[in-house]
Amino acid sequence: MFGMSNPEQVISQFERYAQEGRLEIAEVMSTELAERLLNEKNRDIERQHFLVRTLRGSSSILLQREKYKLCKNASKMLQKHRKILNQMAKKTKRIEMVDSNISTVANDEIVFACAEIGLKNLLRSLNHLNKANKLRPLDSEICILMLEARITIKGKLSGSKSACKKLIHSLDNNGPVILKNGHFIFSPEGYVPRYISQLLPRLELISNTEKLDSKYKQKIIDSIGDINSQIEAINAGEQAANEKLAKAIDSLNPTSDYYSY
Repeated sequence: MFGMSNPEQVISQFERYAQEGRLEIAEVMSTELAERLLNEKNRDIERQHFLVRTLRGSSSILLQREKYKLCKNASKMLQKHRKILNQMAKKTKRIEMVDSNISTVANDEIVFACAEIGLKNLLRSLNHLNKANKLRPLDSEICILMLEARITIKGKLSGSKSACKKLIHSLDNNGPVILKNGHFIFSPEGYVPRYISQLLPRLELISNTEKLDSKYKQKIIDSIGDINSQIEAINAGEQAANEKLAKAIDSLNPTSDYYSY
């Protein structure tokens, strides 16, 4: 089915289907390919690499389909087979096959955590989010998820001081708001860009949640205000659309106006 003899082609196809929102067919394809690769004996490093890619895609698709138990199982298998792949790569000195990209591994932990949130497992979800946070400490998405996990499962934010500190740290160090392709984003160097339109309503919900420490509540409200002020300044032409780029160029040519960037 689906030309399963060519994993590279199948992976590209189900990834495309997932991007297009055709999640049901993407789930069927990724699940079947994963099962076929798992059933192979004596996989070589290339086939192991395909398995890791397939499990990664499958876990993400299953999460989007809200099949949390299946997503968790796929995430467990991904961790196991990513480790096997890395051992094979080191043993055969195929360093290019090592699966250790920080953003990718952090995202694996986020997907695993979201499956645990869906299954109402708070401590397990926070364990995975803390691992992701260590890899990407300035990623506000991870910190927001830590607090959303408590809200979703417990309905309140008591005992959340550590997560609040991490959120404030990320918001304070995200860099300036950037306008890119019509969207306001945070884009710390080396990080996945995050759409501010998706973050702001979640920050507002957190700031209004029961049992949130008043000190952190005010800091989150202040951060929301600062973000909105920057957006207003960019729209009014008072702040560069990409302040980091403007400052870098301005250091080379201080007489130019770069607010169009």
